[in-house]
Amino acid sequence: MKYDRDNYEIDTICPLWVDQQVVRLIEHNTTILEIGCATGYIGRHLKQKMGCKIYGIELDKQSAEKAIQYYEKIFIADVENEDILKGLQTKYDYILCMNVVEHLKKPEIAIIKLKELLKDNGYMILTIPNIAHFSIRLKILFGNFKYEEYGILDCDHIKFFTLKSIKELIKESGLLIEHFSIDPDNGIPKFHGLLLRLPGGVAFLRMFYSFFPRFFGYQFIFKLRKA
Repeated sequence: MKYDRDNYEIDTICPLWVDQQVVRLIEHNTTILEIGCATGYIGRHLKQKMGCKIYGIELDKQSAEKAIQYYEKIFIADVENEDILKGLQTKYDYILCMNVVEHLKKPEIAIIKLKELLKDNGYMILTIPNIAHFSIRLKILFGNFKYEEYGILDCDHIKFFTLKSIKELIKESGLLIEHFSIDPDNGIPKFHGLLLRLPGGVAFLRMFYSFFPRFFGYQFIFKLRKA
């Protein structure tokens, strides 16, 4: 269980962090399929505080067993197994692919298959780390490219994306961008924490980071609809 967050309350985290941004893109009382639901910390919030009906696909059995209390059903499987997706009959208001695409061998095929499970007015929410974040640029500048347990250089990542390349994948998958934002997360400037405490600080930071998404974007956040 790599992502086990028992005492994790999304309402209390920084409003610029990816999890809070994502739940704010979702309407209450909707039907959701979450890919890679881990131990269910997103599902818990969506069910208990937003009244959503949630299904999940999770590869790790131990994580799925912990998460199941918040989900209608969890399929313990690899999302790249086409038989799993063919077996899903429900159409969903939202499909969440949060930090999933970078783990897939052929993400373009998986996204196209998942797209077919959306309702006509449904949305796919995609989050993905940015290999061109300034912290990674600096490491490469000095000849360092070392995999880590967590983060952009997570040892489980097999694909890496820039803003340009993920937008190309989205377009090729037949999806349109309804919303785009970034999570600055690790390596943010020191003034970030101070500004969050000031009136209007969050709005200012959103505007500031929006001018430099390729540089400050630790993760990219997309809300997508069918083309």
